[in-house]
Amino acid sequence: MCRSTTKSLVLILVAFTASCGEAPQYRFGENITGIEFELFDPTEGVHPSKVTLENPRNPFREIVISDDVKFDILGNGGNAGAFYAWAALLASIPIGENQYGVGIKLRDIYLANEVAIPEDRETVRLMAIDAFQAILDCFPDQFLFDATGTLGLKLATLAYNEILDLRGVPQGDWVLVTNSRGDPEAVRSTGFDSLAREVQCF
Repeated sequence: MCRSTTKSLVLILVAFTASCGEAPQYRFGENITGIEFELFDPTEGVHPSKVTLENPRNPFREIVISDDVKFDILGNGGNAGAFYAWAALLASIPIGENQYGVGIKLRDIYLANEVAIPEDRETVRLMAIDAFQAILDCFPDQFLFDATGTLGLKLATLAYNEILDLRGVPQGDWVLVTNSRGDPEAVRSTGFDSLAREVQCF
């Protein structure tokens, strides 16, 4: 049996409604599934930048988003709406999982060409690469957990492959190897050389 459900976020009421077999529609005082991405700053959503909290287009810049709701938004909040939600989460809680969510949504915005100004599409591709590179630089040993808390793949491996898929080149001494289980895994080949690549993470 299908039914409507309602969840609340701090300061904003979020209504999830759906017919049987349909994706829920999200309303955060406005329908975030209808938000269009507009380039504000090329560092938005790339740790350690917090510029998204100054972006008036981001409806989540002053909102606390719970862990269970963020996965609903990632899957059903529209690419731009989910990007803004996860970018705000990353600015407040800088962990690899949040950075990965941002990268996925930037990638999806680029692939779907959901950019207000067509000339900004290439910048979005580069932002997505930067978001995944930030995982390699700042969160290399963290893992992805799903909405149920189940441990998944190492984020560095996921980020490495996403950079390649976006026609980028992973920076640092990262290589893809086959681990003892026979799975591909991104590892540092020589131990990270901080003198060769200076990265500001915190």
